[in-house]
Amino acid sequence: MNKPIVIVGGVVLIIGVVLIAVGAVGILRGLTVITTFSEPQSGEYISSELMINVTSGAAVTHAAANGGLIPAQDLNLVNSTNIGQYALTPKLNVAGTQTYTNLTEDYYYVAFASSQPSSKIVATPLHGGTVGSSPLVLGGFLAVIVGIVVIVVGALKKSNRSKLQRKEEAERKNSNMQDPATR
Repeated sequence: MNKPIVIVGGVVLIIGVVLIAVGAVGILRGLTVITTFSEPQSGEYISSELMINVTSGAAVTHAAANGGLIPAQDLNLVNSTNIGQYALTPKLNVAGTQTYTNLTEDYYYVAFASSQPSSKIVATPLHGGTVGSSPLVLGGFLAVIVGIVVIVVGALKKSNRSKLQRKEEAERKNSNMQDPATR
């Protein structure tokens, strides 16, 4: 085992774990998640207000068949028959998940259904905290992998000293330990 290489690998591994932790905190702080709805009228479900301060993206999972993301100023105008006129058009709609980009206002998710929707709204800034933290997480994973590889290499690698060098060192050590009376 080559102890200095193992120590370097351990340090790189610890740095990677710290980078992942710092990046993950930044990502989680930037997320807004809404899962609960109020029912102001029978069959009408409204999320809490999704307040957007910077250009953001949002995803709505399990989107309601008769529902949508409505600008806050239009909330009082929406009913079950005209919701399509006020709801934003999603950029993508795949397998019941609607994705919106470049959101800049405040919004509500409104659904008209016979029971509480299972929709979940997740919004995140497109620039700044979340996107800025992603490289930290990726760099952290890379550092962890490099650290593990360096530790394994250091553990498997034998010391750089040859047998001849070790024999010479042993002889020098023995010659330094001679009985002072024999000199």
